[in-house]
Amino acid sequence: MRPLGVTLVGYYQILRGVIGLLFGLSVLLFTGLVTKVASVAAEGNAIERLLHGFGHAVGLIIIAFAVVHMVAGYGLLQMQNWGRLLTILFSAIGLVLVLNGLVHAHIFSVFFGVINGASIFYLAMPPTRRAFLAGETSMRMAA
Repeated sequence: MRPLGVTLVGYYQILRGVIGLLFGLSVLLFTGLVTKVASVAAEGNAIERLLHGFGHAVGLIIIAFAVVHMVAGYGLLQMQNWGRLLTILFSAIGLVLVLNGLVHAHIFSVFFGVINGASIFYLAMPPTRRAFLAGETSMRMAA
């Protein structure tokens, strides 16, 4: 039986991945528009190629991270320990990324910082950890 907290964190990771995927796709979409405007303003090809390459790289990196978030959420919902560890890792990275906003008390940074911190705390608690490891032990015994 999956604990309610694991279900909530799993769906949060999937939602985070979907939002990241949409953001990454919008970066890829608008990169083409921005490069065309920049090439007209600069009357040259070098800036267009530079912005186009940089925009595509950033968009693809955002999409890759979004897919990993969705995979981590799926792993949590399946009670896989690798999903728990991946979620802890990416929540810690997310917490580090919002530290600047936390210092300045931006409301969204505080909100996402609290969610990331609560996710890390909950998934690292011994009862939650045991729930994930119990699933692994029963699978090993069946094999």
